[in-house]
Amino acid sequence: MKIIVLAAQQIAGFITDALKRQLYKKPTSVLGMTTGSTPLTLGIYQEWVKRANNGEIDFSKATFVNPDELVGLPKNHPETYRMYMRKHLFSQIGVSNERAFIPNGGTMDPEEECCLFEFQLKELGGIDWQLMGLGLNGHIAFIEPADSIPATTYVVKLEEVNCPRLIDLGSEKIITHAITVGLGTVIGAGSVLLAAVGEKKADIVAQALLGPVTTRVPASFLQLHSNATIVLDEGAASKLPENLMVRLN
Repeated sequence: MKIIVLAAQQIAGFITDALKRQLYKKPTSVLGMTTGSTPLTLGIYQEWVKRANNGEIDFSKATFVNPDELVGLPKNHPETYRMYMRKHLFSQIGVSNERAFIPNGGTMDPEEECCLFEFQLKELGGIDWQLMGLGLNGHIAFIEPADSIPATTYVVKLEEVNCPRLIDLGSEKIITHAITVGLGTVIGAGSVLLAAVGEKKADIVAQALLGPVTTRVPASFLQLHSNATIVLDEGAASKLPENLMVRLN
């Protein structure tokens, strides 16, 4: 596991350079995406769009996978992660629906959707390169802290720190569950790149990277990954020993 520390405004460029190397090595890579505030706050997806439009990075042969989706929202609802990805990335770099795999949270049978998504992941050959954020409770994707965590795609009850949140569907609806990949999918990814910024993430970063590997802190399983890179700013890295980090100017 490599821990890289650099200024927050440099993180998008660092991650994009890593992605560019991945696509040069394997243009047909299966790319695992992430949603939430991290990609937008750091300008990660904006950097991908800029470089794609400049011809510096080629996504034309890549396949995209989003590891999670909220249960109870129709596919075209603006609060779905499917629409998030369409708005912030896919529509701007020409990714068709056929090259984007995201669980259907609007299904009438979430358990069956889990099986279908797991089958799709296996048909794709797994994820080659996975971008991740880090939740304040240690979750990655929507793999929440629990006494035990499935290895494969499952329906998870969301913690209060993430949900329930209110979605306007004509009447108030509380979203309390999501479909998410299991720990086996994360550990099985060819490479994982996790980004976290800000002092508010310092405690959970330290728990995840220094503490025991435990399902109570799902991100701690990245300690076991053979090719994981953790990218932090000074705030997020503030509780880590200096000798574990590589600082880039």
